[in-house]
Amino acid sequence: MGEISDTIVKTTEFSGDYKMQILTATLATKSDTIVLTEAANKISEIVYAKAHITSGADTTFAHLQTSYSTLTITIKSFNGSGADATTWGNIEVLVIGK
Repeated sequence: MGEISDTIVKTTEFSGDYKMQILTATLATKSDTIVLTEAANKISEIVYAKAHITSGADTTFAHLQTSYSTLTITIKSFNGSGADATTWGNIEVLVIGK
C-alpha cells in the first residue's frame, strides 16, 4: 500500500462540497493502492484522480495508470516498454472529491 506522506487541501476554485487534494506517496509494488478516509481527507467520494511520477523515473519506471473506486486509488506502474515496472519511486496524486 502506498504511504501518504503529505496532503495539501485547496478549496478556492470549487463551489459546494468539492475539494482538491494533492497527495504524495512512495509506491512499493507494480500495482499499489492508496486508501483515503472521510475523517482524515474530508472526502466521501472521489470524482477524479490522476497520478504522475515525481522521482525515480527511468526505463524501469516510466509511466502510471490511475483508477479509483469510492475512496481507494489504484496506481499501476509500467516500464518504458509498457510492461510492469520493476522499480518504483515517488508520485503525486491529484484528487478531486466531494
